[in-house]
Amino acid sequence: MRGYTPFINGEDLPWDGPWLDSTDPATGQAWSRVARCSAAEADQAIKSADRAFRTGPWAEAGAAARADILDRLAGALEARWEELVEPEIRDNGKRITEVRGQFAGLHSWYRHFASEARKLAPEPQANSIHGVESTGHHLPYGVVVAITPWNSPLMILAWKLAPALAAGNTVVVKPSEMASASTLEFARLAHQAGLPSGVLNVVTGLGHEAGEALVRHPLTRKVTFTGSDMGGRKVAEAAAAGVVPATLELGGKSPQVVFADADLENAVNGVLSGIFLSNGQTCVAGSRLLLQAPIAEAFTARLLERARALRLGDPMDPATQIAPLANEPHLRKVRSMIVQAKDDGAECLLDGLATANGKTGYYVGPTVFSGVTQNMQLWREEVFGPVLAIAQFDSEEEAIRLANDSNYGLAAGVWTSDTARGARAAAAIEAGTVYVNHYRSVDPSSPIGGIKLSGYGRELGPDAVKDFLQAKSIWTGTAPVPDPFPA
Repeated sequence: MRGYTPFINGEDLPWDGPWLDSTDPATGQAWSRVARCSAAEADQAIKSADRAFRTGPWAEAGAAARADILDRLAGALEARWEELVEPEIRDNGKRITEVRGQFAGLHSWYRHFASEARKLAPEPQANSIHGVESTGHHLPYGVVVAITPWNSPLMILAWKLAPALAAGNTVVVKPSEMASASTLEFARLAHQAGLPSGVLNVVTGLGHEAGEALVRHPLTRKVTFTGSDMGGRKVAEAAAAGVVPATLELGGKSPQVVFADADLENAVNGVLSGIFLSNGQTCVAGSRLLLQAPIAEAFTARLLERARALRLGDPMDPATQIAPLANEPHLRKVRSMIVQAKDDGAECLLDGLATANGKTGYYVGPTVFSGVTQNMQLWREEVFGPVLAIAQFDSEEEAIRLANDSNYGLAAGVWTSDTARGARAAAAIEAGTVYVNHYRSVDPSSPIGGIKLSGYGRELGPDAVKDFLQAKSIWTGTAPVPDPFPA
């Protein structure tokens, strides 16, 4: 069994404390263990990051030098990304096809933000005051705490780490205790690629122990969190105690709205990818399917035909289409929500519990319910699993009303051949991202984030680096100061 210890100040911390087992979702057996860190290790990591921010090569590096370091990291990732694939799969059970696809392009995120770092410069500010010039500057916060989830640890870390480093901050990462291995392997690789000691630190353990200690530490200057809305509330409360800004990317209950004039096969592909890729274990999962009545029967039949054919299997097998859920507690949650949906009266058209019955590991097959009403748990709460809720609508107005009847607002999909209708629906749906005749794309140039219980703040996009910077104005007199108290 592999043992993973905290990575602090450029090295693995010797460890004789308690451990947490990490279980392989495909087998249900522990394959590694990670250190269960406490406030002591959190303090050590934060202080290491603070020293690296204030003194040494990172503190002395300008934007161009930081960009060069990020480019070297990108080069190392491009050459060695395959080393990171197996640890992530063993931790969270994601299909090797998906993980390889993510990791093969992981270096591009760091290259993108290296380029963005080179663009940082003071900005002249227009003002109406005679004899004074003003200039806008942007300063890094200092120590940034990044808390990442178990579903895509290294991809989501890139969204936080790359712009934070481009801005000149140092970072302490607290990965999920369910999936820490790939983050620690990456931290070693980054250090070997030339990232100075203390710039990236990784503290493992439980959220209410190590995570809370990191967020509440007096040297923490900014927090970025991806996870559930419940976890986001706790992080926001802890950060607010120290008046520390936080970016929260939380859950979703994203609608997929399919109008009768949509390209049926294209929409079926989009709905399948939106809910069954990654087993629905993604914040933007399109978990509510709204079908216009004239096509509801035909669309559902085609969707079920495709979903029934999806193959459950070993996540390390490239032929697998549905891999296990990431961990046992999550398996219990998804199972219970499927059972509750049946008890609430939704019609189970495809039962993923039956499909996975008797299979070793944390498996749930594609699950589809119809007749889901707005008062049901399945409509209102995030499953974060391969479970789709179907409802029907008649008019465009009803579709928008149903789409917006949610406490979440992270993403949505609209499927129609009417360009004007697509634009109207996209504008009216309450979500941070709306896809029209498409679903699930992500790019460093496009912001990600939500409204309502889906969180606040944005990651990525044109202001991603500035989100990790503080604005500072410098005023310079160009004419004599007049006597404030003339005779």
